[in-house]
Amino acid sequence: MAGHNPYSTLVSALKVALPLVALGLLSTLFLLSDPPDPDRALPYAEVDVAQLARELRLTQPRFAGVMPDGREITLVAETAAPDFDATNVIITDAVEGRIALTGQDFLFLDAGAGRIDIEARIADLSGGVEAETSQGYRLLSETVQVRLAEIGLSAPAAVRIEGPGLTLTAGAMELGGPSGEAVLSFTGGVRLLYEPEG
Repeated sequence: MAGHNPYSTLVSALKVALPLVALGLLSTLFLLSDPPDPDRALPYAEVDVAQLARELRLTQPRFAGVMPDGREITLVAETAAPDFDATNVIITDAVEGRIALTGQDFLFLDAGAGRIDIEARIADLSGGVEAETSQGYRLLSETVQVRLAEIGLSAPAAVRIEGPGLTLTAGAMELGGPSGEAVLSFTGGVRLLYEPEG
């Protein structure tokens, strides 16, 4: 009978000993560890699933169209979401827009928020509205309403216009006119300061 090989004996012993040592270490970890502390558990965000469903938003939506006379209008918002209290109405944040007044002149809009009625084709801008023409005139008002189907813009609240050589304040403003024209009218305590250049 051949003698036992020491290497084989060692391997056989380790096959039994090592799993027993591992089992002992694991049992020591579980037996000596502290009980779980609920205060140290990972925090979970408290989320209202129904509210999340109501707050579905689009990022950087773009609304563009062409008026019957061919002039273009474009509105871009930071975010937009449907108004669940009204049909065909979109609520927007941080709106920027461009309206073609004539073939060469444009009106650029910047507002903190907006409400776009798609069916009526009206955009109510609010949150401090700033509008500037390509000729260098700047309009400031708290709210401005833009008609999207035709050239039309109105400021029902106090308005201030600054431009080359003039400063104008009024209680309200209306921009409109027949095809190919843009006519401004002011009401409500109009004050004009004109300083000729040169």
